[in-house]
Amino acid sequence: MSLRERDLENTVLKKISIDEFEPKTGNEKDVAVVGFYVNSEEAGTDLYNFMSHSVIENRDVELSPNADEDGYYMVFVEVDRNGELLKNITSLAEEVERVAGKLNWQFKTPYLEEYASFDEAEKYVQQDSEDYLTAADYKAKLEGEFNKVNDVEDEEEEEGVPLIPQEESAIKTEDIMEFLHNTNLLDASVNEGILTMKDARGKLDLQIVDFGYGPDVMSDLGIQESAIKADPDKFLFDKLNSMLGEMKALPIDNYVVLYDPSHKDVLIAKSC
Repeated sequence: MSLRERDLENTVLKKISIDEFEPKTGNEKDVAVVGFYVNSEEAGTDLYNFMSHSVIENRDVELSPNADEDGYYMVFVEVDRNGELLKNITSLAEEVERVAGKLNWQFKTPYLEEYASFDEAEKYVQQDSEDYLTAADYKAKLEGEFNKVNDVEDEEEEEGVPLIPQEESAIKTEDIMEFLHNTNLLDASVNEGILTMKDARGKLDLQIVDFGYGPDVMSDLGIQESAIKADPDKFLFDKLNSMLGEMKALPIDNYVVLYDPSHKDVLIAKSC
């Protein structure tokens, strides 16, 4: 029996998995695996049957034989990796919405720690098979881009930012190291105003702006918690929060604010 509009409403999750699973009809360089989550085996079977008759060109459709650790089943669609990949994923999502209702889609790839809005997918989906990189290499490429000096506009914004004076750096370094003690970092160091943090997955550099008692340093810089950015650099803050463990990183104005809920001090920095 064919599905009608909204027959699967409240059964399909808003999450889309992209490139997190190995394809069965080819290699990862040429084939992408797109996964949709459902909350029951019955819904999964219905969505599988529906997607098997998709008008969107694909190589294969498959239903996961078992639920994952959260109790969800997945319907996998294998599609060619080409210049139309993101367009085809969008079309697949729109097909799902025909039977599941409108969804505020989020996606995840091997290069993201958490789900992100589908509006950001272009940056994290490899569409060209000729330029395809392994997950590890592509993630390293993204990390390298975020560690580069920002464009001229960002540099102009940074002019006049009060960095920690050289004579104060040595004094504050010990305090900063103590501040970062309760994190997942394997190593951290400060050199000429640059904080370098390393964990098992790589390293990240931040330009130190100030460090000290939270209300005071934020007041000195003219920033306040209410100025949290609505569209922060998702990759940067996912990586930071993964590194920081129980500590947190917040995007406030054009700054990166590191804080520990149990600590009175904060570290104000900028990406570099």
